[in-house]
Amino acid sequence: MKRIYLTLALLVGVANFQLSSFNFQLCAAFAQDFMFEFADAQGTLIPDGSVVTITKAEVADDGSGDIIMNSGVYAKRVDADDDQLVRIAYEVTQKDNGDLQMCFPVNCIMVTQASGATNPGVLRSSLHSIDTEWFPTAYGNCTVKVRLEAVVKAVGDNYAVIDDGPTVTLRFVYSDGAGVSSSAVSVATPVAYYSLSGQRLPGKPHGLTLVRLSDGRVVKRILK
Repeated sequence: MKRIYLTLALLVGVANFQLSSFNFQLCAAFAQDFMFEFADAQGTLIPDGSVVTITKAEVADDGSGDIIMNSGVYAKRVDADDDQLVRIAYEVTQKDNGDLQMCFPVNCIMVTQASGATNPGVLRSSLHSIDTEWFPTAYGNCTVKVRLEAVVKAVGDNYAVIDDGPTVTLRFVYSDGAGVSSSAVSVATPVAYYSLSGQRLPGKPHGLTLVRLSDGRVVKRILK
């Protein structure tokens, strides 16, 4: 019986230690003075609550021939710890057709639910594209509200939000007026496909893939 009590005491002690460690991490993160903002490609601040309307359409440069509309919005690290985890929480309010893809800060996801969040990561540069792209298959609109969040690792695969950042609404509008100009069509073609670990793949794969183009660029795409 004493052995059972001792085992239980040890288990409780370990649980309390893990909880205390997480609380210490959470408090330490709160104590840091960090801030993330949305910005354009030049680093100009996009005010909290703004609506960004995107009408520019291009032909995707992965050889698929898909139409792609990129938000052109960036995350700017104004004053943050280099190791601070950040993610984007999203809420899709309209998607008439096509697919919505988000590659932030590292991993790509295909948005299939009305709300959720990207996998967190660290912003290594002061200006980092949020790589939110709509692939329309017909004329229409896609509207998604995005919010920057600073998080810390909690229990298991869960994360705790320690700071809600600014929110902007991305409004993609694909119409006859937007069109796809000839100057927007990329002449680069895929020459090789690679896994995320850098291993060259035979043929055209499916899923998240690194694509090397004929102009030397390497892009990350979810291939169908």
